[in-house]
Amino acid sequence: MDIRLTHRGVDDDAGRRPPRVAAEAVERWWRGRFGARLLREVAIIGVLLVVYRLGRTLGREETARAFANAREVLRIEGWFGLDTERSLQRVALGHMAVVRLLNRYYASVHFPASIAFLVVVYLRAERLVPHVRYLFVTVTSAALLIHLAYPLAPPRMLPGYVDTIARYGPAIYEKSGVASVANQYAAMPSLHFGWAVLVAYGGVLALRSPWRWLLVLHPVITLTAIVLTANHYWLDAVVALALILIALVLTPPSARYANRCHEDLSRSGGGSWSSRSPRP
Repeated sequence: MDIRLTHRGVDDDAGRRPPRVAAEAVERWWRGRFGARLLREVAIIGVLLVVYRLGRTLGREETARAFANAREVLRIEGWFGLDTERSLQRVALGHMAVVRLLNRYYASVHFPASIAFLVVVYLRAERLVPHVRYLFVTVTSAALLIHLAYPLAPPRMLPGYVDTIARYGPAIYEKSGVASVANQYAAMPSLHFGWAVLVAYGGVLALRSPWRWLLVLHPVITLTAIVLTANHYWLDAVVALALILIALVLTPPSARYANRCHEDLSRSGGGSWSSRSPRP
């Protein structure tokens, strides 16, 4: 009888073990890098994109203010000799291959490059995630507030400029009724340029290959594209860059990349300041 009880106890333990092992595996996954933390980052980015989209549907009725502000921006640029958008576009229009390439870059690279960058940072430089998250959320939120407070008609809506995307493609605002809901007066600051700068900045910090410096070409090409396609003024890029610099200066300690590296080094007793510890 004792033997039967013993065997029964062993069988009961064996029967309970698979559910227990499965529960422990789920718990490890939830607490691990690709569990709750990943879901939190995805949720934050999802909310950011939704707010970005919703924010760009507001303020689209501010036509009079938008065109008045456009004249003001050109006047300010004139004071500093920056009102060169139209003359530069005229030069570019003599090279249609370049114009079509810039059109495609403006229309197709912005979101995919940003999302790919965020994925790479999470996978390759986890210590950089809070810093990058803070910058993207802060800069985007501030930009959307400025879009609402200062509606601005882009150059392509003014006489003397060519809307190269509308004329030569690929069409953006004409697709699926987008023109009726999108705020086309959300020119200042340029989030195309702002996000491109953040991608280059974060990529240089996250990667260790000397080829990482090629990422600087992304904001350079983006800046060229937004101006020569007449979607933005130089001043739109200047304001975007100013928001990034202000965000960096005001970065809280919990989101400072250098501080997080220092904390990790203190725990480990030394090592490399790079985002990935070198092999011994």
